[in-house]
Amino acid sequence: MLRHLIAETGSGQIVMGTDYPFPWTQTSVDHILNTPGLSDAERAAILGETAAKLLGIR
Repeated sequence: MLRHLIAETGSGQIVMGTDYPFPWTQTSVDHILNTPGLSDAERAAILGETAAKLLGIR
């Protein structure tokens, strides 16, 4: 599902979020890190760089 979302919107439009304490079978970070076909730059953007830009803390 993540790859489809990236194909539709681009990785620069996606930030990581959680529904904690909803019990996932793996953490959100692991899910992003283990998604095939993502570059390191896309992973970094999703895991924090995009959020930092939006919040003006980068």
